[in-house]
Amino acid sequence: MAASLDGRITTADGSIAWMEPFNSMDYGFDDFVGHMGTMVMGRTTYDHLHAMGHWPHGDKRCIVVTSRGMETAPDNVEPWLGDLGQLVEELRRQKTGDVWVAGGAKAIRAFLELGVIDHFDLLVMPVLLGDGRPLFERSERPSRLTLLGARTFANGVVRLSYVVG
Repeated sequence: MAASLDGRITTADGSIAWMEPFNSMDYGFDDFVGHMGTMVMGRTTYDHLHAMGHWPHGDKRCIVVTSRGMETAPDNVEPWLGDLGQLVEELRRQKTGDVWVAGGAKAIRAFLELGVIDHFDLLVMPVLLGDGRPLFERSERPSRLTLLGARTFANGVVRLSYVVG
């Protein structure tokens, strides 16, 4: 996940273009994605990625949590319109390796509430957006995180790794 220093993932108008100046550096993303068996993401995150004109995740299996159908999608992208608890059980039965919940805020909060997220890798970008969609949606249920490590990059980005619990 990536967020501004003030915890925003989009600008007030929903744009993720603010991240473009940071795209030229390798933050270990390809290695990270290479270890994932399946990606799960919310519909808004999918729509942002799909609008870029090419699917950036190759042939990696991707499940899009959505409340509406998907008319066009790459072959390896499938919609999930059902209960998230059922999705978790299905992924556990399939044993396809680690699952990456790639965003957005609503999907991450939903999986946190189910207690199935065990690790966070967060890139904190040295930008203050002031407004926009927050990294995490509000919750009455606190989540305790333990820092595993931090790495700084020359452009001011910090990668934080946490285990949940």
